[in-house]
Amino acid sequence: MQQQEKPYLTGRAFLFSIHKGEDLLQAIQYFCHHHQVRCGLINAIGAVEKAVFSVYDQKAKKYNKLTLEKELEILSLSGNISLFDDKPMVHAHAMFSDNEGKAFGGHLVAGSRVFSAEVFIQELTGDIKVRKLEKATQLPLWANPVCLK
Repeated sequence: MQQQEKPYLTGRAFLFSIHKGEDLLQAIQYFCHHHQVRCGLINAIGAVEKAVFSVYDQKAKKYNKLTLEKELEILSLSGNISLFDDKPMVHAHAMFSDNEGKAFGGHLVAGSRVFSAEVFIQELTGDIKVRKLEKATQLPLWANPVCLK
């Protein structure tokens, strides 16, 4: 039987910028750890001097990392915060564009170097989402996914 999901309430809201040269993902993770954000939503815009992201190969069950060593706009960064191994885990996807308007994107990983970044985090209160390694996908996913069966 499907477990009932309870609604979340909004907690604290944060708006902050990240210093030039910092690692984009690590700065967001540090902020969440420092402010004890354990569940929430993330949005960001800005620019990077270098982008590092990955795309998941579903057949091989592994991430393929891509690095772009050039100036790029952050068109969109969207993600969430939940717990994995009792620590806040930032799971974010980012879309970047170059000076010709070509877009690139995927799962944000460590290594993207900030030129400028403005971040919004909306904390959520309620039952904290916890990630566990899921056998079929080999990904750290939330427990009790919605199932129509």
